[in-house]
This record gives sequence, structure tokens and C-alpha cells, in this order.
Amino acid sequence: MDDRPAAQEPRFGVVVPSSGALAQPESIVAVARRADEAGFDSIWAIDHIVIPASGVYVFGEDVYEQLVVLAHLAAVTHRVRLGTSVMVVPYRNPIVAAKMLATIDALSGGRLILGVGSGWLEEEFDALGAEYASRGAATDEALDTFVSLWTRRDEGQSARFGDIRFAPTPVQEPHPPILIGGNSRRAIRRAVELGQGWHPTTVLSEAELVTLGDHLQTSWQAAGRRGKPEIALGIPVFVTDTPPDPEETWLGARMVAGPPEEVVAELRRLAGFVTHFVIHVVAHTREQLFAQLDLIARDVLPGARLRS
Repeated sequence: MDDRPAAQEPRFGVVVPSSGALAQPESIVAVARRADEAGFDSIWAIDHIVIPASGVYVFGEDVYEQLVVLAHLAAVTHRVRLGTSVMVVPYRNPIVAAKMLATIDALSGGRLILGVGSGWLEEEFDALGAEYASRGAATDEALDTFVSLWTRRDEGQSARFGDIRFAPTPVQEPHPPILIGGNSRRAIRRAVELGQGWHPTTVLSEAELVTLGDHLQTSWQAAGRRGKPEIALGIPVFVTDTPPDPEETWLGARMVAGPPEEVVAELRRLAGFVTHFVIHVVAHTREQLFAQLDLIARDVLPGARLRS
């Protein structure tokens, strides 16, 4: 099992606008290129296939397919890693998904970060004909299939492949890092057993994040895993001289908001246990999106990267 040590300084990614009102091809590409040029470490895309009518107010109607987006962005960027935040594993045939992910890693020169989850939107499962009740077991089996195919094991613990050939395999050895999404102890257990880290969001309170983060570290050591697990925190960021109400959220998640120096201070504080920040840029218009992206790149990242 692959064990990657945590980085010595936090890394920073940005979620591209592949869903909602700002989801236009030119904006997705422009944000990715700007992130690549401005010193972000990664770009990330979300995963929905269809949006139930009850969820349109949150996600919008336009949602570009996650893996196609990342494959496209691999061709128009040079340096940034390409992350799934998160890929809902039960939505896709696991062998087909393993092939698509390996292809992205190969074509990008080894830049894929695989954030995964078992999903939560039951109506979407129903529309896709996927079993909601067994999504956890399906996720575990699929992850085992991914690793089996990528590392050329003849068979996984839960899947039999017979006499087949699977190539290309990912560039990254032994395979791209797998970060487990989810807000439960089951997600932590999956991270310890099958992943290289955890990908939570600030939908959790800070107290919950710290408690589960401590549980991850303890479980990691108890399982004999070497190094430290990655913790990639999804977090909305809004740079403003007039901060919003402290209780205001962005897509249900708590924001880090305020003048640049306050945002820097908060991110540096959280970097005590976070290895990678996955930033959701808070914006309502295309102009605001790019203005915020520039502010974060210029006024937040340099200071937030420093370790005290």
C-alpha cells in the first residue's frame, strides 16, 4: 500500500466553475489556465451527472461531466494537478472508470488526484439506476478494482478479471493518490484502508473536523501506515473589506471571508492539520469570479503558504 508523507507546507487548489450559473466552457478553461499561471497547485472539478429538480437551486442545471472536464483541462494546463472533488464512485462502471482515470493520468503526465466518495443524493442514484443502499460496499469494491488494474494485480479482493490486459496504467507509481471524501467515521476507515488521505469540507464544523482529523491520525498509526495522511479541505474563500455575516455559508459550507490578512491568518491556522486547501471561489458573476481568483492568488497565497 502506498504511503505518502504530508507536505511541509500547505498546497492550494481551486475548483473550476463546471456547474451552476457560471459554468461556461470559456470560464472553465480560463480559471484553469489562470490557476496554472498564478501559482495554484491544483484544479478540481465536482461530480454530478443529472440534477434532481429539488437540487437545481443549489447546483444549477448545467453540470459538465467531471472526468471529461479534467481531461480537457489537462490539455490546456502545464503544471497544476487535476483533482476530482469528489468522484461519486458508484455512478460509473468501475473498469470503465479505472480506464478513464488512468488515461487522464497518462495524458497529463501524472497529474491526477483522485478524490472519491460514495455519494449522498438518492434521487440521482435512482435516475442512474445505481443502488443507493449498497453504495458504500460498491465504493470499496470499485477502489479495489482501480488499484488492481492500475498495479497489474491479476485480481482484486472483490473482482475477478480473467486473462485481460489493461494499459496504459497511470504514470504515477504505484497509482494516483486516493483521497476519501465523506464526513463520517466510515469515511475515515475507508481512508485508512484504501486511500492516502481524507477530503472533507467545511460543511463540518471546525470541532467536527478536528475530532475526525484526530481519529484519522490515530487510526492511521494503529493500522501501521507510514508517514502521515493527506487532509485536503474543501473550503469557500471570499476576499472582501466588508465581511458577510459569520453564519453565512456557500453551498452549505462555512466560508473563510474578510480582508486578505484575515483570510491568510485563518488559512495558516487551519494549516496546522490541513495539507491541501481546495478553494471554492465565492462569486456570483463571471467578473467577480476572476477578480476573486486574482485577489486570492496575489494577496492570500504567498502569505498562507508560509509556516509559522
